[in-house]
Amino acid sequence: MRDRYELESFEEDMLALYEQLRPLYMELHAYVRRKLYNQYGPDVIDLTGPIPSHILGDMWGRFWTNIYRICEPFENGASIDPTDEMIEQGYTTRRMFDMGDGFFRSMGLIVRVGHKMFDMGDGFFRSMGLIGVPDSFFELSMLERPEDGRDVSCHATAWDFLDGKDFRIKMCTEINFDYFLTIHHEMGHIQYFMQYAHQPIVYRDGAHDGFHEAIGEVMSMSVATPSHLYSVGLLENLEDNYETDINFLLLQSFGSVSTLPFHLVNDLWRWKAFRGDYEAGRWNEEFWKLKNEYVGVRPPVPRSSEDLDPPALFHISGDYDMMRYFTRTILQYQFQEKLCQAAGHQGPVYKCDFANSTEAGQILSTMLQLGRSLPWPDALEALTGSRNMDVRPLVNYFQPLYEFLQRTNAANGDVPGWTQDTIRKSLKYEPVAPEQELLQRNSDGL
Repeated sequence: MRDRYELESFEEDMLALYEQLRPLYMELHAYVRRKLYNQYGPDVIDLTGPIPSHILGDMWGRFWTNIYRICEPFENGASIDPTDEMIEQGYTTRRMFDMGDGFFRSMGLIVRVGHKMFDMGDGFFRSMGLIGVPDSFFELSMLERPEDGRDVSCHATAWDFLDGKDFRIKMCTEINFDYFLTIHHEMGHIQYFMQYAHQPIVYRDGAHDGFHEAIGEVMSMSVATPSHLYSVGLLENLEDNYETDINFLLLQSFGSVSTLPFHLVNDLWRWKAFRGDYEAGRWNEEFWKLKNEYVGVRPPVPRSSEDLDPPALFHISGDYDMMRYFTRTILQYQFQEKLCQAAGHQGPVYKCDFANSTEAGQILSTMLQLGRSLPWPDALEALTGSRNMDVRPLVNYFQPLYEFLQRTNAANGDVPGWTQDTIRKSLKYEPVAPEQELLQRNSDGL
């Protein structure tokens, strides 16, 4: 899997990048741990230890957005979730996709004509002068759960049928803000497909796996800004104050910063397991040691050598690398910074909406059209002017939040991190008996 990133020192490079981001994550972890302590009490949360992974918002503790209401810094900050407004305005799936298509068009990229949510996704890209989706997109995509009783996978995915004209999305859209953002993310994949459709098939892919994901995420970042939501009529008032900014940045961090060690650990474990660093029967134990060390979480219940938890994640059992998500999180902030500069944005990058900027659309299109025809540093340079993945745009984006977290944690007496003693106690690992391990090895050889 690492071969696709074309770096012999890829593992070491990614660990070095994460070390630069660790202070931000540690402050975020300590802040969330205190909020969960206030919610669940000392029987569940140890203020000096790792967090039980199952109470961080989903089955895996990957995205923390579902615990935002527990962790919201300022109750008097403006709401940044327009779901109720979408329902009141009668939003449909089609409208949201057409808005996404229009976003690309507004940047001068390739587009289509336009369900209400999908129309908005299409419109976002149109506003940048980007390519609009063909009519067949709406005819052949599965944008809602079928009503005929078919058992389908609803995991949102974008598809390139490699004939230069057939591009589809498969998802079971619901009318809420999360799906609104997912639509723009998936439409970002579609835009990438269409931009490099002229390339030979072997080059019809992202510059590396993180590029495709980063394009989807940077589009979601722009449309999630209060200024964009206000411009499309989803926020009644555009409030510009410190409380709203911090609330917004915390919510953004729960879908990006909080995921960094999660994604890193899953592939670190896989690389170490596949190259034989772990003894037979200790794979799961080593996985939770990494989770403790990097993520600061512990298993919700005692584990043993009879368990193997990593494949519970779709991407692990499906043989998808997780570094695409680690690298995309770094890249999306590099992309956002440069697209905002091209759009002439003044002020903090977290307030930037580059919709309607054909200048941003032009430099984005230049990079997208390359596909995988050049080494990824060349593609990165075409958009950002840099040949290296750089964490500084991410750090700068979240600087106000980082300072808020530092002050809040210090005021609460919370020290970022967790002790090694607490890690060992919280793991509660039940090692396999020697005779069981021998039996397991023998059965593996059958």
